[in-house]
Amino acid sequence: PVETGSEDSQAEASGVGPSPNPNIPIPVRSRRSTVDSQCGLRSILLQVRDLGLGYDSDETVLFKYCSGTCPRVRSNHDLTLTNLLLSGMLPHSTPEELWHNTPCCRPTHHEDMAFLDNSHRWHKLEKLLAAGCSCVG
Repeated sequence: PVETGSEDSQAEASGVGPSPNPNIPIPVRSRRSTVDSQCGLRSILLQVRDLGLGYDSDETVLFKYCSGTCPRVRSNHDLTLTNLLLSGMLPHSTPEELWHNTPCCRPTHHEDMAFLDNSHRWHKLEKLLAAGCSCVG
């Protein structure tokens, strides 16, 4: 039997999907959210010399990087750590040990890149390009 999917259309309209436990809604991405603002893989055409790595090359490459926003979800660990820091039970971090309590859009794996410099020599740069992105932290 084919179902009409009325639950799916209600989930899209409300922004909340079905949950194994009916008391805990599962968020669903809103149609109004922009794909460009969410964490994901981006790319830009650049000359190798613009990468700032000291190579003299006029070659143009597609540089891939991660960018975008990540949802801020506070875990029990985050709440407890904040309370312990505020109460003075844990020492505050030094500037070298900054504590970040929001997720960041970061590469999950990388790709190598090869190019020809202006002296006609090949160079291979390992793990230069982002190949996948995710919210980390």
